[in-house]
Amino acid sequence: MINSVRNTVLFLLNKDNRGFITPSEFDYFAKQAQLEIFEELFDDYNRAVSAQNRRKKSLGYGDSVSHIQNDIDIFSKSGTLSNLTLPVDLYKLINLTYSSRPIQEVPVHKYDMLVNSNYTAPTVTHPIYIRRGSAVIVNPTSITSDITINYIRRPVDPHWGYVTISGDPVYNADSSTDFEVSQAYEPELVIRICKYAGLSIREADVVQATTAIENMEFQKENL
Repeated sequence: MINSVRNTVLFLLNKDNRGFITPSEFDYFAKQAQLEIFEELFDDYNRAVSAQNRRKKSLGYGDSVSHIQNDIDIFSKSGTLSNLTLPVDLYKLINLTYSSRPIQEVPVHKYDMLVNSNYTAPTVTHPIYIRRGSAVIVNPTSITSDITINYIRRPVDPHWGYVTISGDPVYNADSSTDFEVSQAYEPELVIRICKYAGLSIREADVVQATTAIENMEFQKENL
């Protein structure tokens, strides 16, 4: 998909001799565009759930909740927590389990109270944890390994790889990293990258056109 997106972006920019973006510029714009779409998936999901609860959304093929959930599930990941340190690609923590038992997250300000209480003190069968920066603190403290983490990871940065032939960059699939968002977001990727490119080359027409298209798409989604 990444080569198709880049070709479309270059076509739109070169259509009226508006300018050209380098492969490195494209990679940067592509990264930002994918991150925007990825982060908006969670807001879109919440809105879709709310609309479905109000019976404003259909089920079956029109079930936007399931469609967005499938798009998010692309980034779901699980593994074993090492030294109680969270993965570097973590975006949203789903849960932690120990010996197939859930470890309950508790608010930091309640942690000491729960640990020191005779009635709510955590046990191996009912452990708790809090987050501290890039790590977690689990109680009972005897639990230090065999902890499974389920989470949503950040998308890998896209990269348009190429080889230089006769002074021009030519697409090389072997050295490229494709977009990870669903193929359905290809038109949106093009729009967002064109907008970034328009800002970069100071082409107001490109920015205005892409902004208008974004607004139209937003209005359609919120009808």
